[in-house]
Amino acid sequence: NHTGANTLQIIDVYINTIKVLRILDPSDHLLTRVAEPVRQYLQGRQDTVRCIIASLTNAEQGGDLYEELKRQDAKPLEDITLDSDDEGDCLPDYVGNQLWQPPPSIQQTHPSFLNRGGSGKNSDILAMLVSIYGSKELFVNEYRLMLADKLLSSTTDYNTDQQVHTLELLKLRFGELSMRACEIMLKDINDSKRTNTNIRSFLQDSVVDAIMLSHIFWPALQREPAALKHHPRLQYMLDTFGQEYGRLKNPRKLEWLYPLGTVELELDVVDAGGHTVTKNIECSPPLASLILHFSDRSQWTAQDLSNEMGVPIHMIQKQMSFWINTRVVKVIILPPDESSTKTRMAYVLAGHRDDKSEASQALRHSASSDSPNIHEEHFMGGGGAVSFTAHEEQEMEMFTSYIVGMLTNLGQLPLKTIHNNLKMFVTGSDVKYSKTPQQLSAFLQHLCRQETLECGPDGMYSLCRRKR
Repeated sequence: NHTGANTLQIIDVYINTIKVLRILDPSDHLLTRVAEPVRQYLQGRQDTVRCIIASLTNAEQGGDLYEELKRQDAKPLEDITLDSDDEGDCLPDYVGNQLWQPPPSIQQTHPSFLNRGGSGKNSDILAMLVSIYGSKELFVNEYRLMLADKLLSSTTDYNTDQQVHTLELLKLRFGELSMRACEIMLKDINDSKRTNTNIRSFLQDSVVDAIMLSHIFWPALQREPAALKHHPRLQYMLDTFGQEYGRLKNPRKLEWLYPLGTVELELDVVDAGGHTVTKNIECSPPLASLILHFSDRSQWTAQDLSNEMGVPIHMIQKQMSFWINTRVVKVIILPPDESSTKTRMAYVLAGHRDDKSEASQALRHSASSDSPNIHEEHFMGGGGAVSFTAHEEQEMEMFTSYIVGMLTNLGQLPLKTIHNNLKMFVTGSDVKYSKTPQQLSAFLQHLCRQETLECGPDGMYSLCRRKR
């Protein structure tokens, strides 16, 4: 149980252990004793599902799980409705006590996860891994998140051949209906390629490429602040493209997700020796808007850029560090103005001549620790296309009414009881509950911070007093 161990390595060891023990002991008696503690430990790690899906769909490196996915004799996964660690105690305690029976002998029966996995040559490793959480929906949702991030991270060639092949294999195991949303996501990419070609036939000078998403089927994606205003040159190109799309696809219209885009810029920059050099830089549209403002004026303060773009000053300062680190922009010291006796800082292009520009070097070193590259920024560049936290919270918000009603009627409840009741009450409705206790615990803490719930020192959750 070493917390520093890589989850993928633990999964590989678990798979190899199953294979070896089934050769040494075909009766699975030894495997029963060894596997259960490992399964419980994997269930407690937050990234287990993600690592299983990443290994399962990694065609480049292959691996045991990818070979499992390609098996010709594999059967579709059963839709398991009970978690492996709480089979038998998903009922209330008073019912469980009335129906209590002594545990069966290990010589007489095997745990359900071994039955699902088969035995011998027919053993299904994937089914045994899925049974750790008791539901294939967790794995389908995780693949949907990973697929969205992968599709939106490589938007230049629209090549989805490998993803289509992997999806067809997954449909054989998880079912076509479960993978319907992923199928539509891939269709959006292919349709976008044709739409871009049609628009370019009318806008021959257009340099805009766009991916049109059916947002209902995609997970929660990053969005920019509502007040963000782009540079007029950039906004004009996007508006022209959007108008042509609206003409071809009337009555549809485009709603741009700026943080997900990529702008290729060719900038002429004066280096330290006074020579003009051309730099090719890729950045997000908001970052491109920042540097495009320097084509209008040679000098900007953070306050001026904030007013121009409708973005808070601290975000402007954080994002300008990208252009300082790439040596396109530097910082100069301005003398105090009439409203203040303090010195001020301003941004100018790197070729700007000024004797009081010592601040650039110091700021560049400090900025490098805050924002070393565009992919670690806030709304202007990323962390991936998919907002995983927002996606999880969006899903869990649907269960808030169930939780509030439960605590209203039953009073204080522990995490385990809330988890079990959600599985019983929500199953069969339009919304299906398939979360782990760890995910539910994180969401309950989120509700506590919102003062919807409160948690006592004994771990009992109840409605916040002011909400009653």
